[in-house]
Amino acid sequence: MKGVIVRIALSVFGLLTVAMLLLAIFNDKGAMAAYARSLKLDAMNKENAAIEEQNKQLRRENKALEDDPAAIEKIAREQLGLVKPGEVILILPSSEETVPAPKP
Repeated sequence: MKGVIVRIALSVFGLLTVAMLLLAIFNDKGAMAAYARSLKLDAMNKENAAIEEQNKQLRRENKALEDDPAAIEKIAREQLGLVKPGEVILILPSSEETVPAPKP
């Protein structure tokens, strides 16, 4: 009778141990969730680094536009299409707009 009680106690202990392990792994605060959060954190850190680099580039451009008249002129010419008095702009068709030559 004592052997049966010991076997039952060990079986219950074993089942509880397995249940606790499963909860520790698959629970919303378990190992799998922690791993998923770790991957998400890594992705967010990479995105943050990219945004920081973009901010640095924008700060450099801003500084150039505040201090460098040549940078202001470049933006005015390229993005706004402005010209100096007396200049002539030639707009050439792009290769996509050209009509192919007729075949003989």
